[in-house]
Amino acid sequence: MSGKIQKHWLIVVLLCGLAASSIGVCSNCVGIFYTPVSDDLGILRGSFAMHATLSSLATAAMAFLTPKLMAVIPYKRLLFFGAALATLSTVGMAFSRQLWLFFVLGILRGVGAGLFANVPVSIILTNWFHQKHGIASGITLSFSGLSGAICSPLLAQCITTFGWSTSYLVMAAIILLLTIPALVYPFTVRPQDMGLTPYGGERVQTVQKSDFDTMFLYKKVSFICLCVMTVLHTSIAGIAQHFTGFATSIEFTVEIGAFMMSLSMVGNIVTKLLIGVLSDKIGPVKSCVVMILLNAFSMLLFLLGSGSGSVAVLYVASFCYGSVYSVGAVGFSLLSKHFFGEKYFSKAYAVIGLLTYVGSALSLPLIGYLYDFTGSYQGMFLVTLGIHAVNLVLLTVIVKSYKKDYHTAK
Repeated sequence: MSGKIQKHWLIVVLLCGLAASSIGVCSNCVGIFYTPVSDDLGILRGSFAMHATLSSLATAAMAFLTPKLMAVIPYKRLLFFGAALATLSTVGMAFSRQLWLFFVLGILRGVGAGLFANVPVSIILTNWFHQKHGIASGITLSFSGLSGAICSPLLAQCITTFGWSTSYLVMAAIILLLTIPALVYPFTVRPQDMGLTPYGGERVQTVQKSDFDTMFLYKKVSFICLCVMTVLHTSIAGIAQHFTGFATSIEFTVEIGAFMMSLSMVGNIVTKLLIGVLSDKIGPVKSCVVMILLNAFSMLLFLLGSGSGSVAVLYVASFCYGSVYSVGAVGFSLLSKHFFGEKYFSKAYAVIGLLTYVGSALSLPLIGYLYDFTGSYQGMFLVTLGIHAVNLVLLTVIVKSYKKDYHTAK
């Protein structure tokens, strides 16, 4: 029995590599190339950064399509294709000198990464873990923040030492190396296909004919509210990217802003693990509420720190701000499973996963425009507090609607 249980945690290790590669490297490390590439090629930074936006949109599209592909194509084939596409498109960037080619390669990398990003990883975790699902998800998705925190300075040093072209080759090698364990080791999307049962054993399905088959999914209040909550929450996930600008706007140094961003990545890792542990103990709804309140607390600290000029307060705020990623990456997956059950998880989370990318794509320009129009970042923190208040109301509505509409469908 212990060997079978160890198999489940080995799957977690494999998925850690996929999350680290698809999110931590393919998404979280692209920003360090903006300045050196655009300056070297004489391209506007905003124009070059558009390739990352296109990549995120491609990953978002794959978040919706991947569950359908997983139902008809063996996942190992999808994973091989995705890893090859993400790796080779990054290699292609090393030799690119035209903006349009970066756009094409960015889209291809987004498609490839989408085949082993949040949605497929969460589907596999949901199938393999009926118990300890929260901590398994927290561990796995925390590696997206951990790999970003490690690889960003590593690649930045490579750019300084060897140039951006060679650094793209290093980035491609990291993407491939992190996926190799999952490519080589035999595993399936469902433990039953390997003669195993999910961690915690099989669950008795209590879904009745009158529930999800006729009521599910897209027109239900609970699902619509969760979709709105997803977009709102992930639309504030880009605040950390503005920490250097925020620091200089209140007469601190760029280095302080950079350290604030590093602290937020540490908070990212810690709170992803924490929300997983809390979910297994008090449930996903309460654990998400805790993280939302923690992030709201960080907004109050930002307002206090910018007014008082206290660097220490800003550092604490930056660490607490990392909790925003715990809800976006882990919390919404746990909520989708909780409200819509294992049977309908992939259908629900395909849409939720797509919307996390939509919200993130909207985040950076919206925050930038807010500063442009007001001349201050204070409004950004106040708007975020308002978003958290709305999301807590939406979560309350979701819970009440769930009890009314889905009480037989867990």
